[in-house]
Amino acid sequence: MAGKDNPAPFFTVFLPTNGRDDVIGTSLDSILNQSFRDFELIVMGDGCTDGTADIVARYAETDPRVRWLSYDKGTAQGYANRNMALAEARGTAIAFAQHDDLMFHDHLQLLAGVFQRDNVMWAYSRPAWIDDAGRIMPYFVNLYVATHRQFFLQSHNIVPTNCVAIRRSVLTSIGTFDETLPMAADWDLWKRIVNRFGPETIGFVRHITGLHFRAKWKEGDAWGPPPLPHLSAMAASSAFWPPQLKLDLSVDNEAPQLTVARMMAANPAHFANQIRFGSLQLQDALSWTLSFDPLTPRC
Repeated sequence: MAGKDNPAPFFTVFLPTNGRDDVIGTSLDSILNQSFRDFELIVMGDGCTDGTADIVARYAETDPRVRWLSYDKGTAQGYANRNMALAEARGTAIAFAQHDDLMFHDHLQLLAGVFQRDNVMWAYSRPAWIDDAGRIMPYFVNLYVATHRQFFLQSHNIVPTNCVAIRRSVLTSIGTFDETLPMAADWDLWKRIVNRFGPETIGFVRHITGLHFRAKWKEGDAWGPPPLPHLSAMAASSAFWPPQLKLDLSVDNEAPQLTVARMMAANPAHFANQIRFGSLQLQDALSWTLSFDPLTPRC
């Protein structure tokens, strides 16, 4: 409970999990090693039957910011359990994490800066997917642009949960996850917030602040929203894809998260800056192609 001797943190980092005890430690490390320290971490077990509880317990023994909430397996994606766990959040803002993703060292620092604007209700950072071969694919989505926002609100969720933070007070007026939905209740919540408060209340960190990996249960090319398959093919075959966006994951026969986490831990700031530099190089290359390629359709 918050009180005089236990003030509420700025962020509650919310991490739901089920069945990823092979990689959740890398996710926890990336969260707890943030340069911004004013947060609590709620790890919500949705019917975990593997070693996740023991792993989280070891972290909680040495870091009082970690809280473990365990529930029986909920229906579908366990949104009812998520709502119960969210009711325990004390932060001014809630940052969402995923058990198989990685945060860069300054993810929370950059999002905290956005929330210095009192009108920001929902914020996100530059999305970046990484495939099993180590190819990183930034999404150049800017929800201040009406056409981007319309696509997001009407067609596809192009902002993964690990990029998002919300002001906790919005849950009072907008509600939490819709427990009747079998999936994509996070996208539903994001849309309700943006529609309720308006695009001027969106906060945007233009930097990549983390990597979104393929979920274990997703197979084939359809493991992310469009244009991910197209970007993945471009990354595999295009000479202009920056080398900073191609990580070598061939040396280890293990989950990609474990290899990338070791790369990141060696020098977190350098790792993040290299990927951000590569993202800027790619953005310039794509803009040049769009402007001058004679095969590009003209209006």
